[in-house]
Amino acid sequence: MTAGGRCYILQAKGVKNLIRVENLELQLGKREIFSGLSFEIGFGEKVGIIGGEGSGKSTLLDILAGRIKPNGGDVKISGEVLSVNGSVYADFSDLRRAEMSAIEKLKRALRGLDDAKIILLLDEPTKNLDADGIEWLINFLCSHKNLTCVIAGGDRYFLHETCSRTIQLGNEEVEPIKIDCAQLLPPTPSGAIPIVLEVNDLLKTRDGEPLFKDVGFTIRQGQKVAFVGKNELGKTKLLKTLATAYQNRDETGGCIRGRIIFSDGVKIFYMPRVYTVTAAKIEFDKLAFGTANFLLLDNPTACLDLPTIEALEKSLVDFPGTIIFLDEDRAFIQAIANRIMDITPQGTVDRISDYENFLANETVKLQIKDKYKI
Repeated sequence: MTAGGRCYILQAKGVKNLIRVENLELQLGKREIFSGLSFEIGFGEKVGIIGGEGSGKSTLLDILAGRIKPNGGDVKISGEVLSVNGSVYADFSDLRRAEMSAIEKLKRALRGLDDAKIILLLDEPTKNLDADGIEWLINFLCSHKNLTCVIAGGDRYFLHETCSRTIQLGNEEVEPIKIDCAQLLPPTPSGAIPIVLEVNDLLKTRDGEPLFKDVGFTIRQGQKVAFVGKNELGKTKLLKTLATAYQNRDETGGCIRGRIIFSDGVKIFYMPRVYTVTAAKIEFDKLAFGTANFLLLDNPTACLDLPTIEALEKSLVDFPGTIIFLDEDRAFIQAIANRIMDITPQGTVDRISDYENFLANETVKLQIKDKYKI
């Protein structure tokens, strides 16, 4: 069993390896991707493939699936390969893809597997999945003990819970991200930690339906708040609403009702969601000027590789100012947040807590069930 994980290794001594890679060589143009890569994966193993940007994680899965032919080496596969990526490209001819959620597509793609014969290749499998979807996939893999699986990705929580080991590709080292902080607000005359943001009774709708309503909270300096929950559009819109209120000096932030009040001396940096590594690095470079003491971050790890995520995580943990962020990386949220808010369409479920304790709390579960009417 992995340390702290859930999946058991069923491979017994003498069981034939289902995957054997020896001295793999691959060059694309003038760029060398693999040189002398060798490994074996046995029956029932779940193995993670990790590495930085351009290290060849997806390319390695393409080689195992037979989509790319290497320049040299030997690849032996004993079994039928099923390849599924994070967007779940599959034939759903009897259903409209637009009407299916990411987890519904994934469940359909994995339905009816013959565990003893299939080698499952998963490329960024937690992409676009919420916490419940990730838990379903973890439980699926751990309950299919005879299923051999190779997983490429950087979701540390998912890999920790499912994989018996990982294979590192490329150079693990990355230049650390350093985020400086503008001058913080001084303590109040009574010595209390200053309030940096007050939000009262916000309501925002789309097509007559609430994206969020009855949203109210107070943020003190130094709090690192994660917006979580099933209301994906609502979380993003609320973060953008806070940024708009600050940038436009508009206390409504474009909402139908409510007030957003930032304290004097607050300096906001807002990072919208970006979709390329280059765009993400441009945003992080802007922070190097040290002009912010309050960060609003929309899925900052969405397109980053694992080493860069870990560097960003350390920098944000060390950041002395205030952060409100949303992200899909559970380990990232756990490391950074000291307060969690589930932004439901019917208000918030708010707790000063780390993420794991928030998810495990029975009162929180009842509140969420009531807010989502489930």
